[in-house]
Amino acid sequence: MSSAFESVVEVLVARFGLDPETVVPEATFDDLGLDSLSQIELATALKKRLGVAIPDEELAEMAVVADVVAAVEQKTATVR
Repeated sequence: MSSAFESVVEVLVARFGLDPETVVPEATFDDLGLDSLSQIELATALKKRLGVAIPDEELAEMAVVADVVAAVEQKTATVR
C-alpha cells in the first residue's frame, strides 16, 4: 500500500477508533460508520496531520477510502 493510504488509515484509526483491518480502499464512509460530520472531521484531521486541505465540496463527492487516498496523493504531489 502507498504511504498516502497508510497515512489516511492512521488518521481514521486515531480519530474515529476504527479497526485498521476494516479500513480498506473499497470501504465506504457508511461501511466505516462515518456520517457527513465525520467526513468534515476527517478533512480537518488530514489537514492537521498531513497539511492536505480537502474542500468540503470535494469531500462530499468521495464515496470510498480510495477516493480520499487519491485526493491526498494528488494534493501532496502538487505541493512538492
